[in-house]
Amino acid sequence: MTSRSLTVPLAGFGSSPTEAHVEVQALSFNDRIVRAATVMGAGLAVALVALPIPLVHLVLVPAALLLGITLGTLRLRYKEIFALAEGACPFCGTQQRLGLTGKVFRLPRRVFCNSCRRELDLGKAA
Repeated sequence: MTSRSLTVPLAGFGSSPTEAHVEVQALSFNDRIVRAATVMGAGLAVALVALPIPLVHLVLVPAALLLGITLGTLRLRYKEIFALAEGACPFCGTQQRLGLTGKVFRLPRRVFCNSCRRELDLGKAA
């Protein structure tokens, strides 16, 4: 895995933007296979646990298998993910992590301040 660091604006409506520090992790094909297989395995495990339960297995087994395959396929497509995203809120000034760790890297992105609960735009200048 390779990673890179970026400094992007963290803006809120009606306030001057602050800087946010973002670390992006590029996933190799093997890393993506492992992440996808983990989710697919979890779906298979839920399906196997629900298999002997009467009536529940009629809905839960196909749903768990379908959800595992769908989420695994989506994870296979993610080539870059957030390793870290942190910055100061432009409204209240609270330094915080933005809760994007492990999510697909895409900018601009909407986040919320943990302190004042206002909506912030990461990567979009005001």
